[in-house]
Amino acid sequence: MNLEQLRALLASLDVQMRGIIEGADKEKGLTEEEATRYDSLEKQFEDAQRNIERLEKAEKRASFMNEPVSKPVVVVAADERQDNDIDEARENFWNMARGLNFEKRSLNTATNSEGGYLVPESFADTIIMKTAEKSYIRDLATVSTSTHTENMPVEGDDGANGWIDEEGTYPESDPTIGTIQLKAYKTGRILKVTDESLQDSVPSIEGYVAMKFAKSTTKAEEAAFISGDGNSKPTGVLVTATVGKTAASATAIAPDEILDLMTSLDEDYEGNAYLMMNKNTRNAIRKMKDSNGQYLWVQGFGGNPDTFDGKPIRINKYMPDIAAGAKPIAYGDFSYYHIKDRKVMTLKRLDELYAGTGHVGFRIDKRVDAKLVLADAVKTLQMAAS
Repeated sequence: MNLEQLRALLASLDVQMRGIIEGADKEKGLTEEEATRYDSLEKQFEDAQRNIERLEKAEKRASFMNEPVSKPVVVVAADERQDNDIDEARENFWNMARGLNFEKRSLNTATNSEGGYLVPESFADTIIMKTAEKSYIRDLATVSTSTHTENMPVEGDDGANGWIDEEGTYPESDPTIGTIQLKAYKTGRILKVTDESLQDSVPSIEGYVAMKFAKSTTKAEEAAFISGDGNSKPTGVLVTATVGKTAASATAIAPDEILDLMTSLDEDYEGNAYLMMNKNTRNAIRKMKDSNGQYLWVQGFGGNPDTFDGKPIRINKYMPDIAAGAKPIAYGDFSYYHIKDRKVMTLKRLDELYAGTGHVGFRIDKRVDAKLVLADAVKTLQMAAS
């Protein structure tokens, strides 16, 4: 199906799901048959949503590749690439990884005591790009790359103007500025590759390592971006954000509590605000209505996100479920969440460790830090303790 067909399918499924809810017995709720039918429609709905997201990302990539550039793009023949120093260094690096002959002097040795080699910059760029493609928060956050620890200025009190009489005294009011340090926490793994796979060409092994490492890196980063405690990992949004509303129950959310959460956010941050939750929380609040019987949740079409009371929703699988003391919903301007990637990555080949099973290990790491630089820019809904 193309995007237009998938969006039409979403609209049809949404109508059917609402019909089941509205036609159910008001006191007894859904029958077993109705519940089964609803669950089936909901699964189709979620599958269609995921397909739409994939196609939209593919369209964005195609659009990016077709954007005009200041210099003409030239397709360089394979034999000409051998004369390019950057491509030669890249090929030499992956020859090292495959255990072939390579020119050691052309490789950059990592400065840490554990050894290894710095990966080519193009490979580091690929990892960062692939983690962004699978991320739930990076496109809402402020993302940049760096080569060193940064101290970021953070706004405190803005200071205040006063009204001044002719030849009167100007009020002294200094803004307060704090600092937040973005470091370089290391996430990594050992990736095992069969001896047979290493006999393949450079693009094959490079693509395989990039795909596997990017996938596992994304999982580690995304979990930390939400709930990381800042101890050898990034500090999560939920750790820094202030609580805007505490639910009366430990296991259920009332519509007014979400509206109160949204009201708790200062108007300065509403223009770019999103609601963030996982799909289990979404399913719990999808049936909520306002005092006029209108659904607060509205399905988005034409590439637009779903909304709740007019505000866009971002589903994030790493947000916690509804449970005692948990913070299942966050609302705010996530551009105040700053992610700093280090482009310096290292890879070390481990020949002996897995030789008995016909594998070679690659120890690879990436460094990143992230923090919410302004706690009031994002508010959370916290469930009751019990």
